[in-house]
Amino acid sequence: MPTDLEILGKAFTLERRHGQGWNAWGVGANKGSIARLEQEGLIQVLWKSGRDTAYGLTEKGRGMVAVEQMERARTRIGANEVLEALSLIKGFEDLKQLIAGIVEQQKRAHVLMEGPPASAKSLFLTGVQAAVGTQDCYLAFGSRTSAAGLSELLFVHQPSILLMDEVDKMRMDSFSVLLGLMETGDVIETKSRSLRGVKLDTVVLGACNDSSKLPREFLSRFALHAHFPHYKREDFLEVSEHFLAHTQGCPSELAREIGEQVFDRELGDVRKVRAVWELMGEPTRTEMYRVVNLMEKYSGRRGKGGVRAERLL
Repeated sequence: MPTDLEILGKAFTLERRHGQGWNAWGVGANKGSIARLEQEGLIQVLWKSGRDTAYGLTEKGRGMVAVEQMERARTRIGANEVLEALSLIKGFEDLKQLIAGIVEQQKRAHVLMEGPPASAKSLFLTGVQAAVGTQDCYLAFGSRTSAAGLSELLFVHQPSILLMDEVDKMRMDSFSVLLGLMETGDVIETKSRSLRGVKLDTVVLGACNDSSKLPREFLSRFALHAHFPHYKREDFLEVSEHFLAHTQGCPSELAREIGEQVFDRELGDVRKVRAVWELMGEPTRTEMYRVVNLMEKYSGRRGKGGVRAERLL
């Protein structure tokens, strides 16, 4: 359940947007929370109609929200902090700037990144999570998330940023939750004849390999759908060198040569570059060739004489 401050904050947002009263489910509050806030003079009843009751913030309630928002402003994540967390990614400078601006200004502008495996999409997500922190940012994986699980994490964590990896592997029922969240911020769930709901200001940053089977109404909710291209040879070498040298401590010249071997022998994507380095017993060219020869030998690709012959130094 949301805290009292979170309930007041959501109520303040609704009043600022619509200029009218709100109900308990709209701010994710139960009867106990509403009774407590009313008793403390933070909210008041505006009108009742049948089973529906509309509430509004009192001056005391608005004052408490103002203090809390000032506190949040002091701890707001700056664009430079996000850019620093994304610095391990080679290229995409304009996209880095865009996402950093969304995080800093807390815009509800959703972004989907689509491209082949190991094209830095997941690095964008983990970079944002590292900058923002797990308290306001939640990373979920489409292949492991059901509609019920997605609803529950939104009700419990109420993140300002939802990072969705493997969006193209999500179950179809999960899209119904995301459609409401992305369009209006509403998350509504009916369970065991009971209804609960909450209104969030959550931005969705997603990543996928292939969007061709994703619902059209889901794709239309993204302000930007960025397509990441397959790496050309020189791009692949630059990314390989940048990644191994900056994150793994591999000498730059050796890092580039590992990239050359992986790309030219068609051993895999950038993750395979990291795999070569991790399998090497020492940082030498001889050891690098031993590993890539082994990978090529057992790659499953067959030549005229059975398993492809090992390349010599």
